[in-house]
Amino acid sequence: MRARTMTAAVAATLVAGVGLLGPTASAAPGPAAEPAPGTAPDRSTAASWYMDTAAWADDGDAGGVSIYEQALKDGTSQYVMGMFEAHGEHLTIWDHHPNGYRSIVRLWVGGSGPAVFFSDGDGTKRELNLSYDEGQTVYLQACTSTSVNAVCTPKTEKGTS
Repeated sequence: MRARTMTAAVAATLVAGVGLLGPTASAAPGPAAEPAPGTAPDRSTAASWYMDTAAWADDGDAGGVSIYEQALKDGTSQYVMGMFEAHGEHLTIWDHHPNGYRSIVRLWVGGSGPAVFFSDGDGTKRELNLSYDEGQTVYLQACTSTSVNAVCTPKTEKGTS
């Protein structure tokens, strides 16, 4: 009988606790302060994105290895992507994530970097003709913005200029 009474007391306490927490947990948050222009965080979350990366020998550049990395938003046609082509040291940035921010590509070449390159804005493709010494190791990372909350690719592919 005592065990059943204790169990009932514990259950009543838990139910009362849930009742107290219920309205607090489901209450709508108050209005958020509007951030200063250009400082709003990118509200992307890594959980809603998947990554695609590749590296391949560039036929037009002996010893050159081209790479790309892209982040694709699940269930949409949204993505950001960076591609380094070894032949001619071309960098292309795609920004097809309409978040109001320019996507970025960070580029590491040899022992330097990262150099940061910005897209031209939502819905754009930007092509850059760069110049690096041949045979250097190249990494890149594409991000939805410069925000600390930005979604970024893993910087895993290794290219060669």
